[in-house]
This record gives sequence, C-alpha cells and structure tokens, in this order.
Amino acid sequence: MTNKTKAALIVIAAAAVLIAISPIRLHKARKTANEFAADQGITTHYEPAGEIGSKEALLTEIWKLALWEEKTRQGMNKAFGYTDNDYIAKKPKEKTGYEKEEELLSFAMKEKWVSLRMELEGSVTNAVGSIFEKAGSLDGLKEGAVQTCYEKGWFWRIIKVMQAVEDGAGMEAYDAASYGLDEDWSAVPMDIAYGLRPKLIMAGCEASLLSAVKKNELYGVSSAVSSAQSFGERYHVTVDGLESAEKKEKQLEYANKPAVPAVGMSTSKARSTKLGAPTKTTTETGSWMHKKHTYGDMYWYTGDRQIFRAHYSDGEITEVWDTRSSTAKSPWVSSSGRRTGRKTTSSFDPDDHDIEAYYEDNRDEYDDYDDAYEGFLDDEGAWDDY
Repeated sequence: MTNKTKAALIVIAAAAVLIAISPIRLHKARKTANEFAADQGITTHYEPAGEIGSKEALLTEIWKLALWEEKTRQGMNKAFGYTDNDYIAKKPKEKTGYEKEEELLSFAMKEKWVSLRMELEGSVTNAVGSIFEKAGSLDGLKEGAVQTCYEKGWFWRIIKVMQAVEDGAGMEAYDAASYGLDEDWSAVPMDIAYGLRPKLIMAGCEASLLSAVKKNELYGVSSAVSSAQSFGERYHVTVDGLESAEKKEKQLEYANKPAVPAVGMSTSKARSTKLGAPTKTTTETGSWMHKKHTYGDMYWYTGDRQIFRAHYSDGEITEVWDTRSSTAKSPWVSSSGRRTGRKTTSSFDPDDHDIEAYYEDNRDEYDDYDDAYEGFLDDEGAWDDY
C-alpha cells in the first residue's frame, strides 16, 4: 500500500468519524439547553379557574391570564438573554453539527427559547378557549375579541389599565384604555376595567374631559371628546361634561380657523374659514399648455352685499378681494387678466348640484367630501346627473 493510499484512507476514516459525531454534538448541545430550561422552572401550561359563573369572574380570569402570560414571557426572555424584539415564531436555521461547541450551544439555547415562546402562544390560545367554554353564555367579552387582542400584542394594555384600577387611578385607567373603542378586540382592556369598576372608570372619563377642557387646546379637547363619545356609545351611558366639552371644541375649532381665504390656500380650506362656506361658487374649465384646468370664483355675501371674493385655479386660491369695508352692493372687481387666452368649455354653480350624493356614489374614488367636491368640478359628464 502506497503512502498516498494510506493518507487517503486516513482522510476517509476521519470524515466518517466526524459524520458520526456531528449528530451527537448537536444532541448534546440541545440536551444542555433543555436541562437549563428545566432548572429555570419555566412552564408553559396555564390552568384556568375551576368555575366561571359570573361576568366578573370571566373578566377577572382574562386579566389573570394576561398577568401570567406577561410574567412567563418576561421570565423566558430574562433566562435566555433575549427580548421580545428578538422573537420570530420560527425556529433558527438548523446547524450541521460541525460548528464550534460554543456556536452549537448558542444555537441550541435560542432554539429552545423560540420553542418555549411558541408553546406559550399556543397555551394562551388554548387557555382563552377553555375560559370561554367554562363561562358558557356569559356576557362581558367575546372569545374572538380576546384572541385577537392577544394576537395583536395588546395584553400588556390590559395589565397597564388594571394596575391603574387597582391603584384607584380612574383617569389614568380610562386614558390608557380609551384607544380603539370602536373595535371589539382593542376595547378588551376597557371592557374589563369598566366591567369590574364602572364607577371608577366613569369618573375617570369625566375627569379626563375636564382636564382637556381646562388646558384649552383644540387637539386635546377634540381627542377627549371623541373618546368620551365612543365610551358613551359603547356602554350606553351619558357622560357628564361631554356636552360642554363639545361646545368648547366648536369654539376652539372656530378660533383656530383662518379669518379669510388667502392666496396659496386650498379651495377646501378656503371654504372653512371664519367667513364660512362661500355664498356662491362659479366654475369653468379650459385647456392650455397641453393640460386641462378648472378655475372660477368664490363669493361671500352678507344679504345682497358682497364682502369677499376669491379666485381659484386647479384647487388653489390665486387671488383675493376683501370688500368687507365696502358699502357698495355686489361690487365686481375684475381679475388681473390671468385667464386671457383660455377657452371656456362650460360654466355652472356647484350650489345648484347635489355634490353630497355624488360623493356617496363615488366613495371608492375620493378620500372625503372636499376631495369629491374638487373631483365633481372636473367631472363634466356627471353634472347633469346631480
């Protein structure tokens, strides 16, 4: 046997040993990870209460489940050295077994952590089903809403809200739970809090409104009013202070409006200044520079006296005439000649048309009423239909 042949046989034998050993090395790393998890006392099993015979018991059990899930998840993260941001519900890519021992152990530890996190998710889903099965036809929450609340990652909000409830902080609890009351899944934290402590949460709602009104800022008041309206509608209650807060909102909205239309302002904004909606609007269309354009004038009157006029082009105010101090009736101020050379194809008054019906029939095309208003001005084919 030649030296080359001997060398080849040695290489083959070494490879065979590695092939046989690699699964053993990987198994050893996984065994170490399993033993580590066992030593931490981590369990992914949740046992619901034996009996759930009331609405309060149902709400409390979901709250307890949220607390258990949070404690268990954070315990797993801390033990294995990972965070929620590291988690993907998919096991890490398999190793060959040839890697260094440290790399194999790191892989096995992460694989075990991911596996435990996935088990936890399944356990919570099963626990929710078990809780509602025991609750039977009790009102208070919907199983699908709770499942979605968990899937969307909102159990933490239940905990935050109920911690405030336990502290007797009604306003803090209400503010933390007042998001998304128009959806059953996002209203779960409020459903639990209000279902268990209705007087505290009601007082929190009223205090939140009062606080916003005192700050006297439009955004804060509008947000508080919207939340209180949703709260009242969801639980069929009348919120003290809501009516006065709505009045304050209207006052602030008016105070924040521009006084009059200005050059560069959009036509939709020009319709909502302190002057109010224009008394009359004219619209014309024409083409120049290889492009179709829409233009016209908006007029504001007090009785038969014109007090303001604005010229617009393609949805933007280009000229304004403030005649509020004039005593003449219906004064006409000619434009600066910017329309010279335009070919007018049509002229009409939008106030003679049912643009609201046009918007309702074309909701898929427009974001809001103002958008539809602009679109209607350009949609000559629809003018006769509305």
